[in-house]
Amino acid sequence: ARQLLLLGSSMLSLFTASLSFQLPSLSYQYQSQASTSVIRCSATVSATIPPVVSATIPPVEMADAAHPLIQRANEILYSESGFYSPYNESAFSEDFVFRGPYIGPLNKQDYLSTMDTFKIHEAIPDISPNAFGFSIDPKDPNRVWFMVRNSGTATGELGLDRDGKLRVPGKGAVLDGCPETFSIIFDADRKVKYLSVGYVADRFEGNTNGKGAAVGIFHVIGLPFPSPGPLLKFAQWLPPPGGGPRGSSQAP
Repeated sequence: ARQLLLLGSSMLSLFTASLSFQLPSLSYQYQSQASTSVIRCSATVSATIPPVVSATIPPVEMADAAHPLIQRANEILYSESGFYSPYNESAFSEDFVFRGPYIGPLNKQDYLSTMDTFKIHEAIPDISPNAFGFSIDPKDPNRVWFMVRNSGTATGELGLDRDGKLRVPGKGAVLDGCPETFSIIFDADRKVKYLSVGYVADRFEGNTNGKGAAVGIFHVIGLPFPSPGPLLKFAQWLPPPGGGPRGSSQAP
């Protein structure tokens, strides 16, 4: 029995166990040696690092300021829109649609009627869109995108009805608008087929409480405006100020 015990002790001192395993990106090896008096452990770790793949960065595409639709969009914005100046009725196609985050959709008749009512350019005689960032939509070559940041001083009166009886004085309020996204889609005759305005890019800039277009101006003057919802939608379908039927928009 004593000889068997010594033989087993000798075999245990020579015993070596190894274990290896793989992970998705790492390789580990573990080796253990044991004897009657000392147990030693060793481990080696090797990691396989995937090669760095450089990203393909496309070139920056700049819009051509001389592009005829960009030039036309700039002209309409500053001198024919009805918002920053009196409107040019012939600049809008007969199937024109207007959309904004609060007001719309409006067809041509309703849009021009709304411009006649508000008369923003009279309430703020020095109003400017300070437009920048004109570009052509890569998916729609007839669509021009751009940004505005409205500014001006409300020295006139804001209209709330077509008859001019309900007016709100501007009281010298200074407009410092937040950046807004606008777009214009032209038809084959370069008339405005679609106009979107007032989509705020950064609501923390300016003094319009994060609101764009006419709603931002109302806020600066101190005139409350209904929040988006059923009440506002219902109000838009009421007969326009001054009577007469309201037109039906082509937009869904």
